[in-house]
Amino acid sequence: MGRPSYDFTRCRVLVVGGTRGLGNTIARRFERAGASVTVTGTQFLRSAYDARLDNYDYLRLDLTSHDSIVRVAEQVGPVDILIDAAGARVPHTSDAQELEFVSHSVRLGLLGPTQLAHRLRHRLAESQMRGGGAVIHTHHLRRWCEMAVGGANAHTEMLNTVSRLAAAWGSNGIRVNAVASTVVVPRQAPLRVDNDRQPGPLMTRTRTQRTGTLHDVTEAALFLASGGAAFITGQTLMVNGSGAGGARIAY
Repeated sequence: MGRPSYDFTRCRVLVVGGTRGLGNTIARRFERAGASVTVTGTQFLRSAYDARLDNYDYLRLDLTSHDSIVRVAEQVGPVDILIDAAGARVPHTSDAQELEFVSHSVRLGLLGPTQLAHRLRHRLAESQMRGGGAVIHTHHLRRWCEMAVGGANAHTEMLNTVSRLAAAWGSNGIRVNAVASTVVVPRQAPLRVDNDRQPGPLMTRTRTQRTGTLHDVTEAALFLASGGAAFITGQTLMVNGSGAGGARIAY
């Protein structure tokens, strides 16, 4: 069976962090489904990236800069779907005081992907999509939560953030969901079978567990953004596919 078919014709999609990795995979999938896609990155020129970005509008965005967030919110135009796929990257030249300032600002919601979402709230509320405008966070939100509350509480904070925004924005016709993915590491599990007739080497068989891909996560994000999920909000969809006992490296 092939992948599901979606039609996002006339939909305006903003993929934050759409220049590489998961964000770029999501951007390409939306573009193939007919959407008009804008991607953001931290470089001044789109030509600085290895991925081809010719089919998208490009905006430079630094989520650790209030001015940058405001500028992008003013430039982007109408938005039906906002995808958060930008990692929490603080410049390596930042000193301890600057790092604490960024962390404190993220904690207060003044910087990071949730601040951009707040800035675009009125645009999303104007969407004519079935189910209204959609915000889809990816596992990158967890990195921002780590900056705010520490690693031990980051996953819970991510779930709570999605739930809070969904409850607050539901009256505006905006759905907020997330896709929390894990990287599944294939492992070999030898099956040992004794030959009881005579001593000899053991027969072994290896079993490789199914591995999730960026495309698996992308399909989950497209579903949550589609009209098929028009009555789903405040949910974090776990995409790990490993079942019990899978060797996983989270985020």
